[in-house]
Amino acid sequence: MNESKEQFKNGDLQNTVAAIQGAFKDKNTLYYMELGEVQRLQGPTQIPSSTQNLLAADQLVSRWEATTSDKLRRSFSGASSYVLSEGFSSEYDPKPYEVTLLSQTLALNHLSQGRWNDAMVEAKKMAQREKVIEELIQSQVTAVSQVERDQQNNPNTQGATSRIQNISGYPINLLDDEETRSLKNSYQNPGAYYLSGFIHESQGEASLAAPGYRLAIELRPQVNFFKTSIAKLDSNIANQSKKSFADTLIIIDTGYMPKIIPYQISQSFPVGNTSRLVTLTFPVIEKSTERFRPAMVQLGDRVANPELVANIDSMARKNLRDEMPAYVLRASSRALVSLAAQYAADRAAQQAANRKNQNNQNNGNAALIGAIAGMITGYTLQAINVTDVRHWSTLPAQTYMARMGLPIGPTVLKYTLPSGVLASQTVNLVGGYNVVYIRMFRNRAIVLTSNDPAALPSKAPVLPTPAAVTPEPKAFEGTFAGFKKLWGGSQDPQPVEEASPVVSPVMPIAPVGIPVVVPAPVSNPNPIPSNSPASINIEEAKPYEPPSLLNSFQQLFN
Repeated sequence: MNESKEQFKNGDLQNTVAAIQGAFKDKNTLYYMELGEVQRLQGPTQIPSSTQNLLAADQLVSRWEATTSDKLRRSFSGASSYVLSEGFSSEYDPKPYEVTLLSQTLALNHLSQGRWNDAMVEAKKMAQREKVIEELIQSQVTAVSQVERDQQNNPNTQGATSRIQNISGYPINLLDDEETRSLKNSYQNPGAYYLSGFIHESQGEASLAAPGYRLAIELRPQVNFFKTSIAKLDSNIANQSKKSFADTLIIIDTGYMPKIIPYQISQSFPVGNTSRLVTLTFPVIEKSTERFRPAMVQLGDRVANPELVANIDSMARKNLRDEMPAYVLRASSRALVSLAAQYAADRAAQQAANRKNQNNQNNGNAALIGAIAGMITGYTLQAINVTDVRHWSTLPAQTYMARMGLPIGPTVLKYTLPSGVLASQTVNLVGGYNVVYIRMFRNRAIVLTSNDPAALPSKAPVLPTPAAVTPEPKAFEGTFAGFKKLWGGSQDPQPVEEASPVVSPVMPIAPVGIPVVVPAPVSNPNPIPSNSPASINIEEAKPYEPPSLLNSFQQLFN
């Protein structure tokens, strides 16, 4: 996926889709999120396929949510095992900010297809899931503190720590910038809250719109139109039937999520009467290199003033900063346990050698024992160096918004690209509420609008609903597979591509190679304009597998 970054930044979406399909050995939550995000950016005709893949991801997130809630209710032991778990599996536990953005992206897809009620469902789901995320984060903080106390009481792990500041050489400055420090948490997205309020307002739900607007203001008080929206909410809803203009929310996504890479650091740990160096691996999020603030966005003769409403780059840094205590405690504990085992094995080998020398016997077996002890420790320390750096890489880095009252009908949209090129196209705005979404790349942009006829799936005869496929559980994986992840240990297997969730029994026919989507029922959508659509079309690596211990033994004895 990292190798496809340049293709994506240049707006080469077809090759990005191919890279995603070739990079994933397992079609897990992350696969469906990556694929669904890029498909929607290919234009309105790909929105149905995008929606299907995002719904597949959403189904897996729902399973994760149920499993997490159950484990949080049952006991604290699961949280403790999470801290010492291997931290990597074929499954993918979504990061908190990714869960929020999945709901937001699905809501935007539903709006493109004129399904405002379905978008409102996504807005409600986002708030419900945040409760689980909050409980999860609190339990992890408590678990790290408890496990660290337990490790300090163990003679073999007394040097274990959860403080990244104790690991010399880690670039902590990448997680400690002003914007990251200012965030309340890593999952509450002001832009998503405002979109939620806007959707609820469009449906006349003042009691549901107000909390979304208030939370957006609480998280991002410097955004001026957030405050205007809450002040005018009641009058806007009261006068909805009298509106003679297009109430339009403009959403602009810019920039690219920085890579998260494995970063190796040599750290000294006390063993016996000496100290030994161990190479540890931690995730590091790279410095942002491409930021762009939309300088000029104009609709007709009206100039928009987009304001920064969400810094997703900083949310990712905040999330990693929150997870570092568990990463550090896990790595330092494993290093100390492994070094203690090596120290004991070395002493046993030396004692065996001394006894055999005293008996004038060949000490070859003693040397073999020492070699095996060293090999086991080397294999164990190699397992310590496995770190999970997967993330939703096709997300934007920043989101800007503006809200305007515009004339109903075709309107010329003009905007400046990051390359400095001025682009324009016609969008069609309907009476009532509209969303115009712009995703900017280096030298091109994708524009999607709500109620776009081109985004609606074609109709086809009713076909039988495919049965879900449940894959068999994975076999034993790695030295530390016994330490299962808290939230992955009992999670249901992810669906394969053919078993993506079906929203309705009616299945449209799609071109070969494009997943088939079944639209959800349309319930009281905004009127769909008959004018031309506003959107434009633009045109295998494997996960790390540690070496087999059995193979290593065979090589030694051969």
